[in-house]
Amino acid sequence: MRYWKRAGALLAAGALLLGLTACGSSITDDATVYVQGLLDANYKGEISQDYIDVVEDMTQEQAQADHENNLEIEAGYLLSILAVELPTDAVTQRAQEIVDEIYSHAQYTVADAEQLSSGDIAVEVTVSPIEIIPLLTEDQMAAAWTSVKQASGASDEAIAAMSDEEYQVLDEQYANALLDQLEALIPQITYGQDQVIMLQMKEEDGYYSRSEEHTSELQSRETISYAVFCLK
Repeated sequence: MRYWKRAGALLAAGALLLGLTACGSSITDDATVYVQGLLDANYKGEISQDYIDVVEDMTQEQAQADHENNLEIEAGYLLSILAVELPTDAVTQRAQEIVDEIYSHAQYTVADAEQLSSGDIAVEVTVSPIEIIPLLTEDQMAAAWTSVKQASGASDEAIAAMSDEEYQVLDEQYANALLDQLEALIPQITYGQDQVIMLQMKEEDGYYSRSEEHTSELQSRETISYAVFCLK
């Protein structure tokens, strides 16, 4: 078995340095296990022993922490797209739980890794992009904010003059209204056209680093589609 060195095993974190030590299995076998395990761990929280065994210094607890960190990053991005400006801890936690549920529906296929003539390793990943945010329309988002404003009885001018603490009360109501709607849409999740991304890992001085360009492409294809605008 060859060990792939852990260096913050987060898909969202960009390139990883992967160290190899000769332990019996092929580089390509370990590369396939690594990519499949990384996707499963980060998106679905499914952590296989094969993945633990092939990544140096990886533990079940660390892999779970990586998954939770990925959810935190993605939830923060989701809230920013929904124009939630001052999320409370409760709103952030709820957003993470919803992202976790959405990503439990992630669909991707990892092909067997190949070693190229250059010595680099290539792993083809086929992704079915998750499309749920477009189901939340601009009208629904605008209506949520209008409803919160009307219930508060505050004018636009009064809202603009609010302190952060006062505004956060309205912001939390708005966030929860949208998260309610988003959660209700999960059973209606659809997928975009399959996308094929080639992850390439370059070798240098006995280490392999994942291409940041290819990693970013995979992240953008697999991550929730944010093709929506908020009128708040």
